[in-house]
Amino acid sequence: MTLEKIQLRVSIRYCWKRRLSTRYAAKEICGAEGEGTVHYTTVSRWYKRFDSGDLNLEDQPSSGRPSTLDNADLQAALEDEPSSSSRELASTLGVSSHKTVLNHLHQMDFVHKKARQDLYELTEAQAKHRVEVCRQLLENPLDDRFGSIL
Repeated sequence: MTLEKIQLRVSIRYCWKRRLSTRYAAKEICGAEGEGTVHYTTVSRWYKRFDSGDLNLEDQPSSGRPSTLDNADLQAALEDEPSSSSRELASTLGVSSHKTVLNHLHQMDFVHKKARQDLYELTEAQAKHRVEVCRQLLENPLDDRFGSIL
């Protein structure tokens, strides 16, 4: 677990001990650590956990079957076909859900953007129209912004 998570949870527990509301605690933490550090629903979830007597700051074991996706395999698949969608990667790697692929990409700090496949090309008429509009803008005596280019 990262140190940042533990530090955040210590701050939440401190606010819980001071009996601050969840919204006010989130506002205080974000004010000290930076906007968007924690949402009040996260604070609320930790408050409920502390109220139940569990003061442990470590993550609880997750339920369900552990993931079978290996980050190295995912990285290799992305290198082979960088424009693959998460669904295509899930199918290629034999993973049942594309959400698993998205979660692993997020863990790897990878921003997945699918490349545009149909590149847009101007027709001859569109290109002529753009040139004409540019000429009109350059010749406009009422607008100095474009006249200074000449």
